[in-house]
Amino acid sequence: MTTAPSKFKKSCPSAPGLSLVELMVVVMVLGILASIALNSFGGARQGAEDQKDRRNAQEIASVAGMASAAGAAFIVPGDAQASIFNLRDGVSPDKGPFRGRLFKIGSMQDSDISGAMRFLVMSGDELQYRTTGS
Repeated sequence: MTTAPSKFKKSCPSAPGLSLVELMVVVMVLGILASIALNSFGGARQGAEDQKDRRNAQEIASVAGMASAAGAAFIVPGDAQASIFNLRDGVSPDKGPFRGRLFKIGSMQDSDISGAMRFLVMSGDELQYRTTGS
């Protein structure tokens, strides 16, 4: 039995899939969504950096307070950064009950110290933590 050729035509002249215009629209929408997501993560990143700087400043102020109370000489008058570098290297009192004890902040890079300095203020002969950065 022979069959006659079908007279059925495709309703869509091209192959199934996305056209170039549709593909460009999808790429544009994904680009817009990606830019919104990156902007929102940027704020979270800055918040985490500020929190790290605050924590470092609190550690510096705490060690500075203990070293001052023990009688260790590490303060460079008028120079908070040099005083902090002295604490990073470690200081020890010459006399008193804490003689020979080393007061030292944890291993902080120069960038960590400069970030923490936003939350520290030199008041007389002591370093003090402040909650707002400058």
